[in-house]
Amino acid sequence: MCGNTDAWPRDPEQYWRVAVRDKKRYPLYGAFASNITPCAFWDRPAEPVTNVNNRTPVLTVQNERDSQTPLTSGEGLHRAMKGSRMVLAAGGEGHGVYLFDPSSCANAPVTAYLSTGRPPYEDITCTIPPREGERLTGPKPAPPFPVPTDRF
Repeated sequence: MCGNTDAWPRDPEQYWRVAVRDKKRYPLYGAFASNITPCAFWDRPAEPVTNVNNRTPVLTVQNERDSQTPLTSGEGLHRAMKGSRMVLAAGGEGHGVYLFDPSSCANAPVTAYLSTGRPPYEDITCTIPPREGERLTGPKPAPPFPVPTDRF
């Protein structure tokens, strides 16, 4: 992980500011997921980044509140994988997305992708309903998008 980029900030104050902000935004894991990592102090990568050049359509799947892969990292992977599509489960918590919650809004588009090999036409943001007593704080849900049948 640390060798995949040379963009790890080296200023501890920057991590502190982000951790304070994310603790307020994401009380469960925000400060943990945004805190400083050993990567900030490792040597920069010894070899260039490996470019992935394939024709396989890629679907990335991300919970908004992922304790191991912060949302910004998931979005960065999605941007780096040119032509990929992303399913973002707004309000979703934890590292596992697909099939971890039988009622997750991410299950249907991922199952469609795995069944057909075709990603959705556009990125999908769906909303995990808040648990009883919680308020919804994620992005507004987007309408469901059809899975293409004529794309490849």
